[in-house]
Amino acid sequence: MRKPFWFLTTFNIYPPKSWGFHSLVHLDMGCGSNARNPLLAPKLIGGDILPQSRIGTQLDFEYIKLELTGEIPLVSGSVNSISGFDFLEHLPRGSLIETNLFIKFMNEASRILARGGVLILVTPAYPSSAAFQDPTHVNFISEQTVQYFVGGNPGATNLGYGFIGQFELISQEWVGPFSKVWNPRPFEKDKGVDLFFGILKQLMWTCKSVGRIRGLISSIRNPTHLLWVLKKV
Repeated sequence: MRKPFWFLTTFNIYPPKSWGFHSLVHLDMGCGSNARNPLLAPKLIGGDILPQSRIGTQLDFEYIKLELTGEIPLVSGSVNSISGFDFLEHLPRGSLIETNLFIKFMNEASRILARGGVLILVTPAYPSSAAFQDPTHVNFISEQTVQYFVGGNPGATNLGYGFIGQFELISQEWVGPFSKVWNPRPFEKDKGVDLFFGILKQLMWTCKSVGRIRGLISSIRNPTHLLWVLKKV
């Protein structure tokens, strides 16, 4: 059940840097040509399945190409934080452990995170239509899904699904279009300027059609995406 005044939570109205976590090495999954760095880590790595020729050569982050098998080519315990924005919904599920890339990713994220490291995931979720409208979305998330991956005996371990990671749930929140978690490269000294321009840009794009205006109002009243903040334990 969505909590009243969801928009008044720390994880919605303040930038991720204010959450109290620190990161020296950050990995952004599904980065494209603009890797996100929500915790302002000094070292930023971006991972995607696209060849680097599609990503670009003049990058301000280290790029690693990901394989469709789900392995992440990084040493165990080598990163302090991982993010995935509009990423989880593209990972195929399957009844066999070997073909379930959702569980494979959660295992890999736990493996490469140092103890105390943070996993930040933002994904369109049920009951929002945003979870289903894109034909490339194959992994549908609900508020209950996170319970399969957190706690002392998570469901995806207890039920024999192959999950061997260890996460503590820090927060699960619904996020709307103006939540600061969306900022791809937040300013070190965030005093609201980035939020102002983000809102202005969103409004300018929205006002181009009546349908977009209705969509913006709807997403404010009923946010489309779930935010997971998990800590490696």
